[in-house]
Amino acid sequence: MRRGFIFTLDALLAVTLVTIVVVGIIGVTSNASGIYTTQIRGENKQVAENLLEAFRTVPLSNLVSPTQIETWINGTDPVLDLTYVNPQMPPLQIVATYWALNSTDYKQKAETIMKYLLDNLAGGYKYQLIINNYTSPYLTFDNSYENASDVGSATVMVSGYVSNETPRGYVAKAYLTKLVTSQEKLVGIQRVLAGGYYCSKPVQSEDYIDYPLTVSSLYIEYQTVPGDSSTVQSGRFQLSGSYSGGSVDVDKDLNGWSVYYDNIYVDGYGYAGRIVINDGVNTIRLYLNSEFSRSTTSYEVWAIVYEDASGNQAVVYIDSGVYIEASWDYYWVIFPIIRKWYISSSRAYTTVPDIDDAVYSVLIPSYTCSMWDYNDNSLDVSIGFKLPLDASDISGLLNYATRFGEPVSFTLNGNPVWSTNISNQLIGGDNLLEAEFTNPYGDEMGFGSGSWISLKYTTSSPQVDDPGLVKLYNITSKGTGIYYLNSLFVPGNVTGINIKLTVEGVHEVRVYYSNGTGLNLIYENTSVSPGLSTVTIDNATLVGNLTKYVTLQELSKRNFNLIIMLDAYYDASYSHRPVRYAGQDYNYNWNNERVLYGYPDSYINITYIPKVTTTRFTIPIEETHELSSDSDTEMHFDYYLPDKAQPWYVDVWTAILFQGDYVDTDNSIHVYEGPTTREFLSFPIDLYLIRLAYTKIADYIMVNGSTNTFKILSDDDYYTFRVDDSRAIVHYFLKGYAPYGNIFTYYAQDNACGYNLTYYYNLTGTPQSGTVVIGNCPPSESPKPITTYGLKPWKYALDDAIYRLFVQLGAKEHPVDQIKLDNTLMPGTEENPIRIELKGLAGKAIGIKNVPATGEAIQVTLRIWRGD
Repeated sequence: MRRGFIFTLDALLAVTLVTIVVVGIIGVTSNASGIYTTQIRGENKQVAENLLEAFRTVPLSNLVSPTQIETWINGTDPVLDLTYVNPQMPPLQIVATYWALNSTDYKQKAETIMKYLLDNLAGGYKYQLIINNYTSPYLTFDNSYENASDVGSATVMVSGYVSNETPRGYVAKAYLTKLVTSQEKLVGIQRVLAGGYYCSKPVQSEDYIDYPLTVSSLYIEYQTVPGDSSTVQSGRFQLSGSYSGGSVDVDKDLNGWSVYYDNIYVDGYGYAGRIVINDGVNTIRLYLNSEFSRSTTSYEVWAIVYEDASGNQAVVYIDSGVYIEASWDYYWVIFPIIRKWYISSSRAYTTVPDIDDAVYSVLIPSYTCSMWDYNDNSLDVSIGFKLPLDASDISGLLNYATRFGEPVSFTLNGNPVWSTNISNQLIGGDNLLEAEFTNPYGDEMGFGSGSWISLKYTTSSPQVDDPGLVKLYNITSKGTGIYYLNSLFVPGNVTGINIKLTVEGVHEVRVYYSNGTGLNLIYENTSVSPGLSTVTIDNATLVGNLTKYVTLQELSKRNFNLIIMLDAYYDASYSHRPVRYAGQDYNYNWNNERVLYGYPDSYINITYIPKVTTTRFTIPIEETHELSSDSDTEMHFDYYLPDKAQPWYVDVWTAILFQGDYVDTDNSIHVYEGPTTREFLSFPIDLYLIRLAYTKIADYIMVNGSTNTFKILSDDDYYTFRVDDSRAIVHYFLKGYAPYGNIFTYYAQDNACGYNLTYYYNLTGTPQSGTVVIGNCPPSESPKPITTYGLKPWKYALDDAIYRLFVQLGAKEHPVDQIKLDNTLMPGTEENPIRIELKGLAGKAIGIKNVPATGEAIQVTLRIWRGD
């Protein structure tokens, strides 16, 4: 409901009113006021008279700054009401005008002006101002005049207004106080996907990432215990170096470490001796230039491998400088007679090492999964949407598509959904649709393009959602990562984007921008705590990376896609399915449940400069449209935009179908609009096109007073549209207010105080009649019964206000001269209905002479004195 809206006359009308009113100044009198007994002396008396003379003759705009005038006119509590006064009037004339209104509020406005003037012009003096024997602490500096020795006083008389003059004319305005309208809403469902299967029995394996290592120092020496070649008696190993991911700094005392000797085959080198030294946690492996042989006691080390407790390895290849000496001995086996050689001791030493190459290998724990060890995944998505609390006659249609046709079950507001017609399950207020995907047919599951909810209802409190606040869904995947495509649009110029995600069971968060054929990484966090975590991505990070691929100006032209991936990533080398899911395609051990907690815990917020501004009288209108098609590569629909409508945006939720490798991404999509169906957008084939939205970015689209045609066309025969799964909505605003218009000799027909008006409105395609009272009739008078066919907006002020309001409410505008000849052209007739059902309508008229009047003179007294 809209109530209590009051609009002032414009400045021109204010000047007209004031010039008709005559305020006379009788003059400055010499006799002091008899209210108080004071001593009047010449000097202060002259100052008081001079001030009052200035206040009665000099325009207010000459006494105060333009900034103060502006504040008094346009401040939160305006002091200068341009309906009755203007800044060119002298202050006392403004005071007299306000006093004649006999309103406490206007008296306070007068006090504000006079206090400001006295504070700024009566410098060095204290003062008291009395208007018609009235004063207040606000108009009194203090009461010290009672003890002052020199109080100057002066009085002027301001005449009253001439009352009961014949009106010179009327102006009128009209506005809605209550309405009923048929609203439509299209809730587009963003694409949410997950892996179809997850690994139930991951098997751990090892994998490494290699980094070039720059070695700054290398040293090794040891000596085994005499008689115990498998234990180090003393020794030290040192290795220092750096790589792109950090540094290596090892300094180990080898005393007590165990030693092991063997010959192994090394790819590319053949057989070689190897010495393994370890303390049970860290390991050093020395690779020799030849096999161990009892005929050889001196060896050169060509590679050293150091492995720490985490499994990371530093591998250093040496040309020379590190050596091994081994002592051999043998023992006898009596029967059968055998002499067996063994190393009885060994030692290592370093001279000046000549390093050929070095690598630092970081262990990446990896897992494998047998094809027999996968379980079916499940994906739950909760989608909230809101209707007005007073919504009635609600109807709704659920349309959905799944990724590979897997089964999905829905509940709406806690009850199972058995039909695409969900009318009986919708309620005014908050609604919650829950989808559960199970038993996947493919290796990916979830919503496909062409998923939406179409709603219709009537309401007296129409509302629209802010496109800049994207309320993310509540999503649960049982065992794999999550892919969440958000197709975003704001009807204005984008200035910033930030994201908040509240997740649980998630290890990695990535955000991608889609260029239509691929995804570009703009945010990555691979160290999210798998517990309950909140990830915030600020504007500097998002927009800073996003604008590497696209400008904000381009984002403002139409919808754009941001893809949130939780434990998932994009890899274009997998052409069949480039999205890889943890738990299914990698990190098989991350087979846990993941949750994205929906709004208000998670959202995308787009800040933008809107192209449309609204007021309290703005009425949102939303019309949904089915699309038609002449071929698989084309879709279109028509819509009409009323003469005085304020276009907002068009939003088409598209369903596409393409044959992967056959699509030529060098081809384009073309978008046409307007009365002449002219092309205004063209872009390369978009494999992620689930939505197309735009605002009035060209003069020849979204044209008022015309039938506009939308058409989308694909150049590629392998990239087509599913017209039956697509739906569009057109957003625009009407205005429920018509301001004061021209001056008319008569207020209303037959001198009526108002009308009981019969009019026609069209909410559902068929005009219907309604009645509404407009005017300002007292209880003792009755409004005149009249129909819109009988209105004469060329003669009566009230008729003119109704005419202008009904044009604002969606009726076609015809010149008054044509309406004189054909009354069916009048806005609000059955042939030219409005778009709103009226439940409350206000009409207000002002006679040009009709400012409040008084027959008494107004006395203004000023006392001034200096402080002692």
